[in-house]
Amino acid sequence: MVSSIGPIPLGMVVAIIAASAGGVWISIQLARRAGKMDIPNERSSHATPMPRIGGAPMVVTVVLSLAFWVYLTTGDLSFPIGLFLSIVFAFMMSVLGFLDDIIGLSPLLRLVVQFIGAILSLLMFVDPHSDLLIATVVIPPVLWVPVCAIWIVWMLNLYNFMDGIDGLAGGEAVLASSFFFLTFSCLGEPGWAMANLCVACASMGFLLFNWPPARVFMGDTGSAFLGAYYGMQSVVAPITTPIPFVVLALPFSNFILDTTFTLVRRIWRREIWYQAHRSHYYQRMTNAGMSHRQVTILELITQVASCGAAWACIHLGTLGRFIMISVVIIGFLSGGFLVRRKERIINQ
Repeated sequence: MVSSIGPIPLGMVVAIIAASAGGVWISIQLARRAGKMDIPNERSSHATPMPRIGGAPMVVTVVLSLAFWVYLTTGDLSFPIGLFLSIVFAFMMSVLGFLDDIIGLSPLLRLVVQFIGAILSLLMFVDPHSDLLIATVVIPPVLWVPVCAIWIVWMLNLYNFMDGIDGLAGGEAVLASSFFFLTFSCLGEPGWAMANLCVACASMGFLLFNWPPARVFMGDTGSAFLGAYYGMQSVVAPITTPIPFVVLALPFSNFILDTTFTLVRRIWRREIWYQAHRSHYYQRMTNAGMSHRQVTILELITQVASCGAAWACIHLGTLGRFIMISVVIIGFLSGGFLVRRKERIINQ
């Protein structure tokens, strides 16, 4: 239960939110003085220059608050190696994102570094000479590591792709990590629970300045950290905890399905798929006349529904989980068809 973590998180929540919010406020002032602003272009969803390094104080707050909690609980609770590697990998990816925000990096260079970092992190987590038992399936590391590395890098990048309108990426992190905090707590995993509480609170501090109309963006610094952390968590936590992969992935159904279908659609149309664009479904909703606030609220409502489906999957068998996943996919496909119908009506 939640109480198994003790009173420490309850006393830290306000401090983490305040520290993150204070850091984001400072980053806004520094970005304006240094001229590190996101300048609008034809593919942007904002009309005025905006500070874009708000994710840096959010990331620092997560790392420092988690380190402080580990210090306070030394000797009382073990810190899972998978969680340690997830935080380290996410932090390194945020550093890579920060460099991209400040000086700009080649997309190919970023992709190579992301893959190398994911593979090395996974190899430090598993014994390369021993098979893994996941549920009732035995999987050799030679297969598990590359497949999971692809998933992690995909999660890292899709979180960046979906960070395109006010409040969306930050709100997604607040809801997802709050759900994970409760889930890990109820199943007796205090380390993972506390990490997600830190992420949720730090994201809330950032969201205070990013909720529509936004005053700051998290940039690649923040989106890379969140995507990398959630990607790593979803593949390493199921190995040592009773929480299956589907429970850790379903809360991001809107991000995963939007990005995947958009990528397939662009490739099918022979477009340059890796270039910046405005063809994600959430962007198409704003193009159709919905405000950032309306789209973000709608996306977060669907995420709450996905979290409900994820919670149900904890108590369901294989068939039940398959049905639940199918329902979620059908629901989002229906939403996609409604967006297309709206576009056709506007274009008539």
